[in-house]
Amino acid sequence: MDRVAPILRGPSTLLVWCCVVIGASACAQEGASGNGFAEYLRQREQSPPAARPQPTAAPAERQVQQAFTAQVPGAFASPNERNILPVEYSADELLNDPLADVIVEGNDTILSSSILSHIKTRAGRPPSPRQIQEDVAELVKLRWFLNVRPVYRQTDEGPVLVFQVTERPIVRSVQFIGNKKIKTAELQANVGLRQGSGFDVSANRESVYRIQSMYQDKGYRFAKVTLQKGGDPQDRDVVFQIEEGPKVRVGKIVFEGNEFVSGAILKTKLASKTAILRFIGGSYDPELIQNDVLTLRQYYTNLGFFEVEVEAKESFSKDNGYVTVTYQVSEGPRYRVGNIETVGNVVIGTGRLLNDPKLDEGHYFNARFLREDVSSMKEQYDELGRIFAKVDPVPQFRADEPGWVDLTYVVDEDIPRLIGDINVHIRGDYPHTQEEVVLQQMHRFIKPGQLANGTNLRMAQQRVMGSQLWERSDPPTFDIHPVDGLDYLPPLVTRGQDGRLQLRDNLVETAASEDLPITSGFGHSLSPVGRSAPVSTTVERPIPRAEPERLSRPAPLESGFEPAPAKYPVGEPMTMSSQYTIDPEAIINAPEESFIVRCQSPGEMPTYRGQSVGRNGLPVPQDYMQTDSPQGDPFGDAIRNPATPGFVDVNVDVTEGRTGRLMFGVGVNSNAGVVGSIVLQEDNFNLLRPPTSWADIVNGTAWRGAGQSFRLEAVPGYQVSRYTASWQDPYFLRSDFSLGLSGFYYNRFFTDWTEDRLGGRISVGRILNQYWSAGLALRLEDVDLHGIRNEAFAPAALVAAKGNSLLSTISATATYDTRDSSFMPTRGHFIEGSFEQAFGEYDYS
Repeated sequence: MDRVAPILRGPSTLLVWCCVVIGASACAQEGASGNGFAEYLRQREQSPPAARPQPTAAPAERQVQQAFTAQVPGAFASPNERNILPVEYSADELLNDPLADVIVEGNDTILSSSILSHIKTRAGRPPSPRQIQEDVAELVKLRWFLNVRPVYRQTDEGPVLVFQVTERPIVRSVQFIGNKKIKTAELQANVGLRQGSGFDVSANRESVYRIQSMYQDKGYRFAKVTLQKGGDPQDRDVVFQIEEGPKVRVGKIVFEGNEFVSGAILKTKLASKTAILRFIGGSYDPELIQNDVLTLRQYYTNLGFFEVEVEAKESFSKDNGYVTVTYQVSEGPRYRVGNIETVGNVVIGTGRLLNDPKLDEGHYFNARFLREDVSSMKEQYDELGRIFAKVDPVPQFRADEPGWVDLTYVVDEDIPRLIGDINVHIRGDYPHTQEEVVLQQMHRFIKPGQLANGTNLRMAQQRVMGSQLWERSDPPTFDIHPVDGLDYLPPLVTRGQDGRLQLRDNLVETAASEDLPITSGFGHSLSPVGRSAPVSTTVERPIPRAEPERLSRPAPLESGFEPAPAKYPVGEPMTMSSQYTIDPEAIINAPEESFIVRCQSPGEMPTYRGQSVGRNGLPVPQDYMQTDSPQGDPFGDAIRNPATPGFVDVNVDVTEGRTGRLMFGVGVNSNAGVVGSIVLQEDNFNLLRPPTSWADIVNGTAWRGAGQSFRLEAVPGYQVSRYTASWQDPYFLRSDFSLGLSGFYYNRFFTDWTEDRLGGRISVGRILNQYWSAGLALRLEDVDLHGIRNEAFAPAALVAAKGNSLLSTISATATYDTRDSSFMPTRGHFIEGSFEQAFGEYDYS
């Protein structure tokens, strides 16, 4: 007789008369842990016997009984009705006991072994509510069953876990009728239906749309798919009826209304193409044609046709096999450029900013020329270290003059920035390359403390990305991140100041505002009409700073002054004030030379450009010791001191590439006969990193990581043999010098003699600047001619050269290299010139 118990956990002892069924929905409601009902049992155990709810009287237990009875009829029936004897047991002991068996009930067509292969709960192990819940979820995901419920039974052999399932209808067969252009196997893979899979009416109807979409993607735009069988829940066969229709191709493309641009040129802008010989290519795609309409509009707009209209019309042939696409173009007027202005530029004047523009006033609008002008303006700011400057062209169409557009370049000049930290990150768990290798590749162009020149930053990025040391499938990333840089420039402590960094946000720091009347012209100040008179200002001179040292980050600076008691309160910077007004507008908008200040006679003190005017209307004499001068400061202070620079950190991420090569080869040619080749090359060699254990050799860290080049080559042959070894460090001892060493042995069997060469080469190079480098090389070689056949009849020159001779040469090389990559350059040029002089005991005349 079976004795059944619920899958619960708790320390209580119960008198059980029933089989408790835990459905999949009940498991989900109780939470991921499956212990929600266990808490109920703990509370029941901890409560006194008198307070425990009775099976027949307590409302709470009646609710639980009703809930489970609704899921499994008869679950709480009496023992006599189900012929089950009452058994007293502990729920904790049942869950701790290993399962006697795991079985499946309710499966009629699916084998139990197939179902149990997806279940992780096994006989012989204690059951886990969490694992049972995961098993139920896994069976539901198979879409084989409409319902899955785990049942826990207590038998004489032990606890048994039963998965009660209700099978979903099974597909008996799947047929595709009428498909000729697409294979049946490809259609089955697309819809996911096959014999033995679960039958689902909604899935069958969705497959119709999938098949039709698949035909349309292949160009069969008029294909029709109908579901003959499989739309009724009583069906077990699925049958798709397919009418493929012809494959639609673009037969002809016509342009109407285009006058400025020919149809041949417009065709080159389209993604849609006509079929070649009526059956090669030219697939018809309505979405592609709509994209072509947008492309044509953009093309005309870039040429200044801002009112262009483009519409595509399609006409099909009688058999729907070909379509003619007609693009109707209404060009409209072509706009000219009117006034060109700049707004926001202070550091660079408009004349310099718009020097030799590609798009000038009176020219027809052209977006390509506009982009070139914007790029030229941006490059001017890049040269000044203002790498985040922005130039946005804003068009303004004239309402009273159709066909004209004014351009305003809105400039955000940014601030000059210096290079801060250069952070190198080599991806991977255990990289072997030194970070110094990446820094050496960029040090020609960027160093900590230098001006963040945009051109140099781009060249540094291109040199890193063009290096063969890094993986190309995961290319290097170059991130320029702005920072405040306060820790890069520590303060210089000056007598009378505290030790805090004295930075100023603006050129002029305005004092407390005063209510002054608005001037109606040039009065006591040189301000424009309608502008309020400026108040007294405080000019703060920048603190001199030394150049940072060349390190991986700017070096801390020391002042050289001993701190002294401050005359001003702590925290208040010492400033040099002026009792007169300095108006920045007066510096830019100065009066003409003929301008006479009120109450000033023409012969009296002249007013210089940018000179302040006192309250009595007279020009204020310049104080070169305490104030700025528009004529210049004899001590070197300018009227407009540069703004406090910002800083940028350069973050470089690289992934190590495959830099080692071991190559074998065999060849035959008429000159050298049969030759073999064995080459061992490492482009990321490290001479100072020998292996310390076998692990260094196995994981590839030995002799690697410093960016040096090492090559061993053996070419043995029947007539010619050559053996070489070379090593080169492009940044010897982390300097701008390069050092190269190489040695070789060469042997050649000629018909009448044998030649042996043994020698070496030493080369030293020097990086002169960003693009120039120079080098010297010394070559020493011993040449041995021997084995001369019939020496009496041999040429005199050959007999004279018999024996050993010393060949030595020295060469000088100059190189100018602006390429972005030495391996696969995309821009720049490479110029190299060399001179070699031979000397020694042999007469080369």
